[in-house]
Amino acid sequence: MPRHPLLDEARSAWRRRETETAVRAALTAHAAGDPDGLTLACSIGMRGYRADLLAAHRDDVAALPEGILREGVLAMLQIGDGDLDSAVARIVALAEVPLASVPGPVAGDPLEGEGMLLPLLLSYVATGCVASASWVPARRCIDAARTVMAAASAVEGRVAAPEHVAFDLLGLDAMVEQHTAAGDAARRALTETLAPLRMRNSLSPAHALALVSLGSVEHLSGRLGEAALNLARGARLAPAWRPGVRLHAEVELAFVRVRQGRWREAAEAVRATAPPTGSIEHDWLEPQALAVHGLFLALRGDMDASRPVLDRAALLCRDTPSFLAQLVITHARIMMAISLSDWPALRRALEDAAEPGYRHPYRVDEWRMLNLLASWHLGRVDEVRRGVALWTAQPGADQSAYAWAFVSILAEHDERYAEATNAVDRALALLTLDHDPLGRAWVRVVAGIHYSLFGAHGRPDPRRALVVYEDASAELQELGAGGLARRYDEAVAATTTEMQRGSRGGDPAARLTEQQRKVADAVGQGYTSGEIAGLLHLSKRTVDYHVANIMRRLGVSSRREIARVLGGRR
Repeated sequence: MPRHPLLDEARSAWRRRETETAVRAALTAHAAGDPDGLTLACSIGMRGYRADLLAAHRDDVAALPEGILREGVLAMLQIGDGDLDSAVARIVALAEVPLASVPGPVAGDPLEGEGMLLPLLLSYVATGCVASASWVPARRCIDAARTVMAAASAVEGRVAAPEHVAFDLLGLDAMVEQHTAAGDAARRALTETLAPLRMRNSLSPAHALALVSLGSVEHLSGRLGEAALNLARGARLAPAWRPGVRLHAEVELAFVRVRQGRWREAAEAVRATAPPTGSIEHDWLEPQALAVHGLFLALRGDMDASRPVLDRAALLCRDTPSFLAQLVITHARIMMAISLSDWPALRRALEDAAEPGYRHPYRVDEWRMLNLLASWHLGRVDEVRRGVALWTAQPGADQSAYAWAFVSILAEHDERYAEATNAVDRALALLTLDHDPLGRAWVRVVAGIHYSLFGAHGRPDPRRALVVYEDASAELQELGAGGLARRYDEAVAATTTEMQRGSRGGDPAARLTEQQRKVADAVGQGYTSGEIAGLLHLSKRTVDYHVANIMRRLGVSSRREIARVLGGRR
């Protein structure tokens, strides 16, 4: 029988990486009676990670001779069915067959000249295991893939695997190592392999998953800047035929941006985040996309809309576990519990995140702060004392803003007010942009409460309290955290009233901070908020917030009255 012309079209489409076009052309040739059509469709479908295109031909695939094409497609379809364990068993069993007995390109894979399929399949199944937090099976697949590739390299004329597979394995190895606390050899190997490529500007789509994996490892290690760079680069390089790599990178990058306090950048990226329809990976990717959308609803203060989205993501994770979705859901639950002062919910979220084998993304001092925060509000003062004593005995604790905040809380509880003031001053001085913005806001609230009740000498100091409350509220407004900002605004309003009560008859300008005086002077000269933003190197949102606080502090209701009350100050 003559060769069907659609087979050549299928190969041409595959060279252009038009996977769906190529698979459908090969399947049409198969339907026309060409026996090579199905084997070519299988090879292209697996290499392009689109075995879903063969789902309607599962029976035909099952009737193929035993080997990589049949077992590989069936394993990929099992992943699509959510049966990861069976897929692992099926592919690892192939890896145990001696390489010499594996058919060559004539009897087996028609595209083996592009690299053996078995390492690619083992890497793909390992990716599913990593995504599902199945670390032991992932390690098994990674080791099997490397064994097969080493054996293939010794056989003349055989290409061990497509180019990207070796880099994928490096990245997956580092992720398994990170989540199993198995040292840092794999991370170092990954970093050292990518470094010269980065320096030569030679990174390509073949390195996309490796970059995303490195970003994920750095995220969990607390290196947020490096994590963001690698996740962003990986997302840009991820080829269209690997949508799962791109989506994972986008979701985790959005999460890292949230942790960095760059919420608006994260929100822009999240708007377009959706799992690819029809993909075998859809069930792994959908909970990730839902989780990050739910997180942003919570960050905006829309808890009622957030809950069902997060609940849906959590429900999907029961059938198809996703460690990234779980990370995002946990962060959202913690943030919502703190926002709503639901301390039992915070305790439950922290306990879930501390389950064995689970890696949360919080730095050591963040984790201690969250746990002690829950204990304090649940009335477990002795538990907090023990925790703070252990914490402050650790090297470097004297450089932790969170540790000093808790020292202040306990000192204030014991009526050691001078010590409390010293501790809260230290906490504020140690705050940097490296802290999570919600953590910064919490330290400022601790300080604001202390200053408003006890001040520096055991007497209330509402002016000093107002400064830290406004700093917290301004940052939250800038972030777009409307729900939390409203709570801080209530403290600002109450403290402003108290301050005005105690300063009647004095210089109105004395009620303003230095920054507010600059803004007030510019307002008095007739500048708009946009113009003031340019003059003072602030955002327009921050200027508007300062103007609102200036009016509140001065007891006026318009910008024109600011100039009148301050007597036309320049």
